[in-house]
Amino acid sequence: MKVLLGLVSMVIVGYLVWHWFAPTAVAPTPPQRITPKPTVAAHPPPTPKRLAQQPAAQPTPARPVTPQRRVAPEGTYFLLERASLRIDSGVIGFAPGTKVTLLNQGDSTSTVTDGRYQFTVPSSQLTNDLDIAASVAKSDYAAQAQLADLTAKWAREYNQQQRDAFIASEKEKEQKKTRPGTARRTPTPTQRR
Repeated sequence: MKVLLGLVSMVIVGYLVWHWFAPTAVAPTPPQRITPKPTVAAHPPPTPKRLAQQPAAQPTPARPVTPQRRVAPEGTYFLLERASLRIDSGVIGFAPGTKVTLLNQGDSTSTVTDGRYQFTVPSSQLTNDLDIAASVAKSDYAAQAQLADLTAKWAREYNQQQRDAFIASEKEKEQKKTRPGTARRTPTPTQRR
């Protein structure tokens, strides 16, 4: 039981340390789009008599608005999946959405840097689309928060089980102490001989 508690504690502490030191992706603020107001016609409105004579105007079908793709500057990319780098003292993790700079692009892999470490990732795990990067980072953060909540819940349940087991064993010990001992039998006159 102590090993399990120690393991759960290490997972929680490891997550918190990783979360503290992990590089974070900063989602840029989306540009605001201003829609122009319709201009007022300079001509006075036609008289009601004229309206009755004119054919009804057919509304023009609205063109679907296609959002413009927001792209990072040349050479700047973001990780789509978690990446790791083995170093002498352990492993460094890079969260999805981490901003990296492209150093070298091969056939299927790319060498990138986060400004501190240089590592290789599959080229398919990189994007320069700012909206996709922000979405991936947000999803990963939500998943990590959910995992932290679940781990904390398991730790609370484990601690409660340990507390309950300890209380039960203490009650049992107390009951053994307070039980009256077996009464000594006094020998009958026939047994005294």
